[in-house]
This record gives sequence, structure tokens and C-alpha cells, in this order.
Amino acid sequence: MTVCIYSPSEKIWGGGQIYIDNLCGYLNRNGMEAVISTSEPDSFSSPTIRMPSVSSKRERLLKAPLLAKSLKTRGVEVIVLNDLSSLWLAPIFRFYGLKVVSLLHLYLQRKNKAGLGHGWLEFHMLRMASRFAHRVYSVNKDNQESFPVSVEFVGNFISPWFFSASGSDEKQYDVGLIARLSAQKNIPLFVKLLARLNDVSERPITGLIVGKGEEEALVRHEVERLGMQELIELRPWVDRQDLPSVYDQLRCFAITSHHEGFATTLLEAHARGIPAITTHSAGYCAEFVEGVDPVTGIAFDPLDVESETFVYDVIDLIENSGSYHEACRLKAEQFTEERVLGHIQAGIESLIGRRSTKAGE
Repeated sequence: MTVCIYSPSEKIWGGGQIYIDNLCGYLNRNGMEAVISTSEPDSFSSPTIRMPSVSSKRERLLKAPLLAKSLKTRGVEVIVLNDLSSLWLAPIFRFYGLKVVSLLHLYLQRKNKAGLGHGWLEFHMLRMASRFAHRVYSVNKDNQESFPVSVEFVGNFISPWFFSASGSDEKQYDVGLIARLSAQKNIPLFVKLLARLNDVSERPITGLIVGKGEEEALVRHEVERLGMQELIELRPWVDRQDLPSVYDQLRCFAITSHHEGFATTLLEAHARGIPAITTHSAGYCAEFVEGVDPVTGIAFDPLDVESETFVYDVIDLIENSGSYHEACRLKAEQFTEERVLGHIQAGIESLIGRRSTKAGE
């Protein structure tokens, strides 16, 4: 065994977990034996090793040395620490002789007005811990300005099957959002945007929210408060293989998050030919739709929802969404597994001083 990917998250399945599941599978298919260390092995399709629950920082701190010793006895050479929640353990794993790779999804920032981010002590602890990582990769470009060490932007990726999977030919919703219903995702902003669109549109503008989470009751309350019950449908999670069909029912995709890395859902929507609107605070998402040619959507600030100019721009995007189909797919095709995950594998190979033998070689 060469690589262990450390995943401390529990009761969460989102873009970060999908990312490392695919990374682990990619490494194994390309000659590098890898596993995911997790307390929820049944959540992943890749090889795993079970570890005790580490839901609290105290548990992570106390159990990290034991895990490091165990991995060394198994012959593991490299540990990949998934996101900011595990970066601060880098000094421990390095002390025990492991090569440390940090894979960041979220943006390291001081606590903002929405209450998201890190306090002073935690912020500087994470900056200090990054010095103990041999490589730091980030899905979010903003992290290149946040750390005292070199941070390599790798971005996100889309699997080839998502482009060709069978789907739906019928557009049922004008705007859709697929996300965990949490404070970070700022779903009430989506509801408010739909209400504003309907204030000025000549026809009803419909919305779809797919997801579950701790803020579901708040989201439903906002839908009712703004009188959007007949125009916004809420659905629970669907199986991943059914997602292409869900995207195909949308004219436009939306990300309203307070912060993101580089949302997997944005690439998935583009792979199905769907343009998007996204908050500027949603990491690389805003640059992806407006800064990577051609333009395939609109980036905005929450206050823009009050602007009639912005609202009419979104309606125009919805009504002309079909014209973006090919551009969206071509843009998504730039972010392949080989380009993104292959780059991470090459970095790991440089750390251990040998190249993996891929199948067929």
C-alpha cells in the first residue's frame, strides 16, 4: 500500500467526498495502491480502512499518532489530508515519517459576516501547519493567496460517463440547485432570487432544489414565506447515476453559496450543457463561468438580487439557455480526470521517487 487518503468527515456526502473517492479509484487503476481512511467505509466505492470516529478536533488529535504508526507498519508512504479539517494534523503525520500531501477544497479565510470561516487562532494554526506538508493542492484558486507556502491549483474534474449518460429530453424547471441544505449553501438566497425573477417575468419562473440537510426546515419556511410553494419543488437526494437526468430538466443551474471550492455540481451541469449563475463568493465557480472563455453564465453578489438589471440578465440567460449547450460541454471537457487527478498522482510519484506502473504497461 502506497497512499492513504485521510477523511475525517462523518454524516456528510458531498463534493469533497466524491473527489477523494474518485482520486482513490484513479490511483488504483493507474498502478498506485491507495485506500481511504474513514469511520464510514460503506460510504465509499474505493478501498478503505476503518478508523474510529474522529468527529471532534480532540479525537483527531489523540488518534492521529495511532493512525500514523498503523499506516507506517502497513507500508504506507504518503498520506493525503482531505481539506482544512485535517490539514492541521500535518505536523503529526510528518513526524512519524510519512510524506504529507494536503488536498484543499474550501477557502481558508477569517470568519466573515455570515459566521463562516476560521477564528484568529485556527486561521494561523492552519497556515503554520501547511509548512509541514510536502505538497499542497487546492481545488479552489483563492487558496493560493491564503498560505505562506506554495499552493498548486488543480481544480475539479468531471468523469467521462457524465457526458454520455442517458437523461431527459424535457425541460421542466427554469433554475435548479443541487446541494446539501446547510448554512454554507445559502439556499434562502436561491428562494429569494426565484421570487424576484417572478416579480418581473412575463411567465412563471420555476425552480428545483435537490438535497437534504440541517436547514431543510428553514428552506421550506422561506418558500412558504415568499409564497413560492407552487413554483419551487424540493426533492431529496437522488442516486448519482440519476443525476444527469435531473440536470437535463433544468434550463439554468444556480450556486448561491457563501463559499465553495470548485463545485462538482457546476461541472456536472456544464457537462449536460446547462449554463449557470453563481455567487462571487463560491470559490473558483465565478471565474469558471465568466473568466474562462467562452462565458457560460453570470457571477453575482447577493445584493444584486435587488437589481432589475441583474434579474433581467438572469431571465435572458434562462430564455437563451439552449444556445450555451455546446460551449458548456466544451468547457467542462477541459477538466478531465487525467488532467486533474493525473497531476496529483504525478506529484505523489515525485515525492516517493518512483513512477507507478499503469495497467497495460
